[in-house]
Amino acid sequence: MKIKNLLSFILLLTFSIVFSQVEKTKIKGVTLNKPNEIDTTQVRINSTFLLLGTLNDYISYNYGNIKNKFDLYYKNEKPLKNFVDSIAKKDFNVNLIEEKNYLVSEKLSNLMNSFYIENNLNDSLFNSDEKKLSFLLGVYYRNGEKINDNIYKIQLANSSKHKNVYEYLKELNCQNILFKRLDNIPRIYQIYFQPTDIMKKYFATIETEKNKLSASKDEFSRTNEKLKEELKKQKDIENSKIIEIFSN
Repeated sequence: MKIKNLLSFILLLTFSIVFSQVEKTKIKGVTLNKPNEIDTTQVRINSTFLLLGTLNDYISYNYGNIKNKFDLYYKNEKPLKNFVDSIAKKDFNVNLIEEKNYLVSEKLSNLMNSFYIENNLNDSLFNSDEKKLSFLLGVYYRNGEKINDNIYKIQLANSSKHKNVYEYLKELNCQNILFKRLDNIPRIYQIYFQPTDIMKKYFATIETEKNKLSASKDEFSRTNEKLKEELKKQKDIENSKIIEIFSN
């Protein structure tokens, strides 16, 4: 792949692009969507790792030191909070308690904390493709974006799990990955990638919920319409350049 004038259109301090030829991964299982919506018969979602991927670990998972905190949600993330609450009830028999912007549960808080060593996720516990794919599904749900049918983006702020996302994408045989670190305040990590077929199937299961979350974020946005339009134009320009990079 040739990359021309990459630094001319966006400032970044570090980036890397990884390419590999892949074999299709086959995973048997079930889907969150109705069968007539999309063929996802190869998907099996691990609810623990799905929830782990959704966590807001800005600075660290325990940031704020709230007792028995499962996670923090912003006002514009109500659909995500409702979805997580439904998973907790259905798959863990847990009724999460809402305290201000937090969901609280001793059981689920302890479970999530068991995956961390200090502020980093314990890689040794991600010991199957199913767990890695479920984790990436959760990250994509809260922090991802579908640029087109073949290019996806995950963006994280001050989060150590960007390293896990990048490594699991490589381990799961994504052909093309572009990683960028923007040393802003907060520090931003952007990961563009071309997902495998099985990864697309996983991501497809959450699109309905993801659309609800995106609509909620738009509704709560305080940006005026003129500025929104300008930001959209800038985003479209950046996405076009990313698409060009991946097509070379």
